[in-house]
Amino acid sequence: MASNFFEILNQLHDYNVQFVIVGGVAAALHGGSRVTFDLDIVPSLAPASWAAVVDLLWSLGASPRIPESVERIRDVTQVRTWREEKGMLALNFRSPDGGTDVDLLVSESDRFDEIRERAVKITIDGRVFFVASIPDLIAMKQRAGRPQDLLDIEQLEEIQQRSETGE
Repeated sequence: MASNFFEILNQLHDYNVQFVIVGGVAAALHGGSRVTFDLDIVPSLAPASWAAVVDLLWSLGASPRIPESVERIRDVTQVRTWREEKGMLALNFRSPDGGTDVDLLVSESDRFDEIRERAVKITIDGRVFFVASIPDLIAMKQRAGRPQDLLDIEQLEEIQQRSETGE
């Protein structure tokens, strides 16, 4: 699996996966300075798009952290069941060398259309990507509530303030 996030994003785009970039990569694309070691995306749970993201990650040699077959992970109904019954927040895939993680934030997928509608569109290498809006990133990080998320919120609020005042 590619270790460069932009290589992975390009492949997701080219594989017709519907997703919104969130987490540390999204914060960095908005101007944040935190270094991140994983790629967080909110995937659409539309069956064709979901199957495409799972198939792509699997074909790149990434493996899920949960001990399930590709068939069960490709099944959107099963993923929704894990989310509802087991409280699954994300499905994590790790590269064969352990150097790259891709987190599919299924906990946010029911809001996919709303998040995508508010997202900022950026173009990289001729491809258009959707990056979660700063307010959506802040809301997700508030729900997560980890110490790093609280630091990210401060930085995102500063970036938002600067953009609103034109600094």
